[in-house]
Amino acid sequence: MDSVFAVGGPELGRRNDFIRQLRSRCAAAWKGEPEDHRLYAHETPVPALLDLLMNGSLFSPGKFVQYFGADQVKAKADVQALVEYAKRPAEATVLVLVADGIGVDKAVEAALPKDAKKVFWELSAQESGRWVRDYFSSQGVRADDDAVEAILDLVENNTEALKVECSRLALFFPRGSAIGEADVDRYIAHNRAEDAFSLFDKMAAGSFEQALDTLAAILSDRDGSGVGLLAGLSWSFRRLSSLHEALAEGAPFEQAARGLRITRRSALASYDSARRRWPKDACSRLVAFCVETDARLRAMGQANEKVVLELFVYACMVVKGPVSLGKA
Repeated sequence: MDSVFAVGGPELGRRNDFIRQLRSRCAAAWKGEPEDHRLYAHETPVPALLDLLMNGSLFSPGKFVQYFGADQVKAKADVQALVEYAKRPAEATVLVLVADGIGVDKAVEAALPKDAKKVFWELSAQESGRWVRDYFSSQGVRADDDAVEAILDLVENNTEALKVECSRLALFFPRGSAIGEADVDRYIAHNRAEDAFSLFDKMAAGSFEQALDTLAAILSDRDGSGVGLLAGLSWSFRRLSSLHEALAEGAPFEQAARGLRITRRSALASYDSARRRWPKDACSRLVAFCVETDARLRAMGQANEKVVLELFVYACMVVKGPVSLGKA
């Protein structure tokens, strides 16, 4: 079994399933539960990660280490250290490099076997609809076509988010019952949790006040993370940049959107607004500004993330370009 993996992409459900299955394979191969570690690139530098990997486990048959935000590792020495480790990994140790975006540094990926690199893309609208129907069927409940379409319009397009919302909805319906669009509106639309993607939608729609309210709601949640939130926004702006590139090559809007797996009505409407609000050059500046903001968030710490992110939203919606984020 490979010892180093790199995973990324927006489909968090299948990505997390892959990691869980990989851990189970380790436990079976090592004939015992591994020592688990969940580390974050902004908190644990690469030398500390490598020290952990190279020191054996005293009380477990092996180590299973997840290193989140691995695509933030850019320093040449750190990249080279990971490349060298990938060539000669420690025994009975598995390292999973988890990217917030698509993948990790190209030099690191080049050092890994082909099967050890996984990008989990969003499901198509047809695949997502099938997933929702299959989930409810497994719970003994039937969802009609309007209900499925409503769920797909309301919930972020990854199976992790879909599972959370569908499981909550299924609790209200006994086996053998049917779910309609009105039920989705009652139990999901009115209780929908805000996230980076709903914030991007608000920003694209143009209401600065609503965007700030959404930002505050996300950060007030105990699981809310400024770095994680920005990762979702960065993903959306990079996707918008790719949409602009396709449009510049002459593709019609809906064809270009389908090529990027933007297929839902709500998502199409949001990206149509976004491309008009942030033309190609403005979008490119904001993609770069996402990187700068991420660095400032990590440097200034959680206590300052609200003001940094408010400035980010202001820059995107009012200035439509970078602004000064102050000094760390």
